[in-house]
Amino acid sequence: MACRGCRLAMVVASFTGLSSAFTASARGLVEAHKAIPPAAQEFSCKGSLCFTKTQLPETGKSVRARIPLSAAETQVAAFGIAALSSFFNGSFPACQRIPRGPPLDPVLFNCLVCVGVFFSSLLIPLVFNQDVVFTLPGALGGVLFVFAALFSFVAIPRAGLATAQAVWSCSAILVSFLWGAIGPAEVAAPLGDVTATVGAVLLLVAGALIIVNCDSIAGCLSGGTTGSDYIQAEAEAEASAGDRTAGIASALAVGLFGGSVLVPFKYIPPDVAGLAAIPSFGFGALIAGVMVTFAYWKGIQKEPGFPQLSLDQIGAGLASGLLWNAGNVCSVIAQSPPFSLPYGVAYPILQCALFFGGLWGIYVFKEITGNSIGVFWGGALTLVAGVVLLGLYGPGAG
Repeated sequence: MACRGCRLAMVVASFTGLSSAFTASARGLVEAHKAIPPAAQEFSCKGSLCFTKTQLPETGKSVRARIPLSAAETQVAAFGIAALSSFFNGSFPACQRIPRGPPLDPVLFNCLVCVGVFFSSLLIPLVFNQDVVFTLPGALGGVLFVFAALFSFVAIPRAGLATAQAVWSCSAILVSFLWGAIGPAEVAAPLGDVTATVGAVLLLVAGALIIVNCDSIAGCLSGGTTGSDYIQAEAEAEASAGDRTAGIASALAVGLFGGSVLVPFKYIPPDVAGLAAIPSFGFGALIAGVMVTFAYWKGIQKEPGFPQLSLDQIGAGLASGLLWNAGNVCSVIAQSPPFSLPYGVAYPILQCALFFGGLWGIYVFKEITGNSIGVFWGGALTLVAGVVLLGLYGPGAG
């Protein structure tokens, strides 16, 4: 019990600390552009946009202009926010370990995550001073999120955790990159260099595969087999006796839906796009999540009444939804003015979240130990190389 309390404290402390650092950095970036305004100039911000309003002495009229960031500041801030989205996306599953007792049915937990996404979405207009506007594409993004999570629960028992996670991580990276490279004009951006971009994507995929299979690789390099390897092999053998093909197909579906979550946002009119569409996203996630869970509980499980949930299970699910949505918001900010990171760069970075999930496994839950840690960091460096190349030569660099 004490151990679970420590884990919860570390999750909360990490979330709070990193969020505070990000907020302070963002505030500092904005303050840097306030320097020495004209005497008759007013400064204001709305969402991620900052403006000056100057009164012209000749006519007495007010002129409103957006304050630009320097190219270097914009680039650094955009990649920092995209990396933060990956951190949150890799951290939200850790909340599933908080409740005491047996694990909650994953479909029920996913419903709680959707509720957490919905309630945290309602905070966005208050935090970022945005108008509340319902958009159908925004709600569709929430529906895609629900189905990505749902297929992950189908994939794991049929293909095994390691195989399923490797398949959906790689497919999500590829799908989100393809949207940004060869998708519709609303989503895609020209490539800086095709060869370097292909190399960047291959590095991202290779890094993901190394991280997911770090235990197996370490065992092969040392000539031995780790305990987790044995458990994994046993689980995958059991899965192959069932329907392994269906599990892999489900994992591919996770990547398809997960890599496309924010594509509908590109079809929202500019005046209500970006953060203004987040409440619609939360609404779509809530409706789809409740409908899927109800169909599962009554149609598949055939359970009478409603599920009985403890307070710590509810709290963990809501916290998980809050963390996931924090990553979603960061990705939206990174793709919105003034940062405008292309989808084909921002979303593949978000899909590198398994790196941060691995950090939880090493330093908090002690799931990755021994030589596997060195292999994990080799995969992490491969991911970093892929991200750097993608930023230099990928979509939007042309």
